[in-house]
Amino acid sequence: MSRLKKKVRLVMYSLAVGLKREYNDPEVEKQMIASSLTYLSALLICCLSAMAMFVIKACLDIVRHAYPDVKDKSALADLVRALSYIVWWILVTRVFAVFILVITLTTCLGYQFKNLQSYFSSLADIFERKDLSQTEKENKYEEGLKIGIKLHSESLKCAKETQAVCRGVFSGQIIFNVLLLVVLLYQMANSERTLVNIFGTVTTASAVLISTGFYMCNAGDVTVEASRLPTAIYLSGWHHCRGKTSIRLRKLLVVTMAHSQRPVVLKGLGYLELSYQSYITVRR
Repeated sequence: MSRLKKKVRLVMYSLAVGLKREYNDPEVEKQMIASSLTYLSALLICCLSAMAMFVIKACLDIVRHAYPDVKDKSALADLVRALSYIVWWILVTRVFAVFILVITLTTCLGYQFKNLQSYFSSLADIFERKDLSQTEKENKYEEGLKIGIKLHSESLKCAKETQAVCRGVFSGQIIFNVLLLVVLLYQMANSERTLVNIFGTVTTASAVLISTGFYMCNAGDVTVEASRLPTAIYLSGWHHCRGKTSIRLRKLLVVTMAHSQRPVVLKGLGYLELSYQSYITVRR
């Protein structure tokens, strides 16, 4: 992910600024912010709980096979313990930061398609205006429709860039999820049944499943919101146009709707579609 900083910045800028210049629904933006805060807060709580439980377990564990020894109470030993925890937290925090970035990208992408739905629906309001003639309404609608088509094309480009940026994270998380759950099951079967051990294992498994569920379900939201776009285009008010304008716009609408009906799917491991159903499959 660190090698793709420039591409990540471009995608984030396009989703947060570039695509909002032409049209931005305040209500959709509020929903996006609320959804992002909810997902990220829940993820941070789970991840920090897992990290805290491992620290508590390490403090209570009476057997250590590396320096410093449990009986070593010197200042140097305490310093090594503190530095070890700090380094471990830094490494784990980088992983969580990647999860946060991926969840933010997929959330913004899903709500961008929802913003597009709102834009195409708003085009029908042009024909409700009393201060414009029929010809002016048709010209304004045609201009707005072309802007919407441009925004849709740029949104699809952002979806491809998001797939390129997050491909490694998507694939790695699926593999990591399966392997870690196997290790945790083995650990539960062979470790001592203490309250601290159980809490550490449960919080770790919960953090893995929840983090995986967040980005897989967010990726599924992208597919769902993109699939609703053809309906919004169809209800954009094209039927109010007349004569040659109607004929010209109907041809443009048919091509646009056909293009928007192609599924927008984010994938992991090159073939596994990230969706609600895929998340249930991975959990099983």
